[in-house]
Amino acid sequence: MSASTASRYLRGQLNVQPETAARIDAAVREVGYVVPAPGPPAREDERRTGVVALVVPDFVNPFFTALAEEVARLAGDRRVPLVVALSTRHGDAESGLGQLLASDGSLGGVVYVGMSRTDDRLARAVADGLPVVVIDEEVDLDLPVETITVDNYGGAYQATSYLVQQGHRRIAHVAGPAELSTTQDRLRGYVDAMHDAGLDVDPELVRHGPYTEQFGASTFPYLTRPGNAPTAVFVGSDIVAVGMLGAAELHGISIPEDLSVVGCDGIRVGQWLRPKLTTLEQPVAALALAAMDAIERSMTGDRRVGAPARTVLPLHLVVRGSVTRVATA
Repeated sequence: MSASTASRYLRGQLNVQPETAARIDAAVREVGYVVPAPGPPAREDERRTGVVALVVPDFVNPFFTALAEEVARLAGDRRVPLVVALSTRHGDAESGLGQLLASDGSLGGVVYVGMSRTDDRLARAVADGLPVVVIDEEVDLDLPVETITVDNYGGAYQATSYLVQQGHRRIAHVAGPAELSTTQDRLRGYVDAMHDAGLDVDPELVRHGPYTEQFGASTFPYLTRPGNAPTAVFVGSDIVAVGMLGAAELHGISIPEDLSVVGCDGIRVGQWLRPKLTTLEQPVAALALAAMDAIERSMTGDRRVGAPARTVLPLHLVVRGSVTRVATA
């Protein structure tokens, strides 16, 4: 196991599984190590259990930047030491998350914002007893951790229903990577809203790709085929919607006159686009607050009895200028 796990356990800063505790205790006896006696009790405002690491996929997507800013603000207010790292490529132990997990024991917990359903490094850290809180995208781990997500299904249903209410009948969905739980939940919300409105879902109008501007710009050849073009699109990420709005004119598309667009995330740049972007706004402040509360509970041993909590926060539809009403047939 990692040296940091043994160090935190021996300092009384970490509750581990009984099997892990037995392994550490056996190693202590084998080498004859003497655990130093604890010093005087720390004052309440000095009781820190190590550095909190916020791990995000990138800083290209403004959503992750906004989330990091809010977590950093809360950490500063609470006098919690915080470092921010990029998860980088899966399995890359030389940078980002890999370096943090290989550190000397100063790491007390991780707030993880991922873009992958699996991460072997994180799974090993959780198994070793490192406090971890997962936000935004759920991660498949053998051991349960506290998760904080948003109601992606309900938000997608709301956004698609809003387009139906505006008279749209052929509605496309530009989605994220197919393997992500957020993508799957938003797709289900879109499909169910269409079916509940008595509308068919055309598989040709559902496109999957990365959460990038470039992907958004690349979707128009598929959405502008003669006789098959939609009048509206629900986009699973604002940054993808930004790419679509930027490339629309190059393809002879006027937004919202030819194509109404609803995004998802509520990034600030959406307010400065022309037209301003209608979007599902993420509760960034509430996500950050719930994450900081959860990681501090976990790091101080104040863990809830029973299964780890799963907090689900609502998305809020912000109506702006990128959607227009059309006449129903």
